[in-house]
Amino acid sequence: MLSFPETAINIVQIHSVFTETRIQHWLEYTLFTWQWWLLVALLIIPWTVWGILVDKKRFTAIILLGIFVLATVTWMDDLGSDLILWYYPYKLVPLYPQLIPINYAVLPVTYMLIYQYFPLWRSYITTIAIMAALFSFVAEPALVYLGMYKVLKWQFYYSFPIYLLIGISHRLLVEKVLAINKKYSQQ
Repeated sequence: MLSFPETAINIVQIHSVFTETRIQHWLEYTLFTWQWWLLVALLIIPWTVWGILVDKKRFTAIILLGIFVLATVTWMDDLGSDLILWYYPYKLVPLYPQLIPINYAVLPVTYMLIYQYFPLWRSYITTIAIMAALFSFVAEPALVYLGMYKVLKWQFYYSFPIYLLIGISHRLLVEKVLAINKKYSQQ
């Protein structure tokens, strides 16, 4: 039978205490606060709007982009949280470090709607740049102001090229996947 090094056992014990503390804090200081209700709204409203506006004829391409964005921003948020670049005092659920409504709703839906409504590359990139600026220099500072996002070792302007890169790279990825799919469908 394999044994774990003592440091691994210590990590598990520390993580267990951290998880219990995080749940207790969430139950006492977050659940049902106005910030928590705002997070609930930020999870539900974007998907409701998207459900009304989505182009059903392009559904596969649009949802594929959204899934790629969701996976990327969730991974990046986990990484930033683990590296202690930022912290979220208010969370929808206590067991995840990320701001779930932003990663699972606001960002994917925003990117999907831009992808849907701006099919030409020039207008798409322009709109993604505007979105990146608004998220970096308006939305993120607003979340800080509301006490929902604590920046520790991060600057808002770091976010701008990341939002831009996500928009461009993920559209390229979707177009590549669709081209491959089309190629194999014709065989």
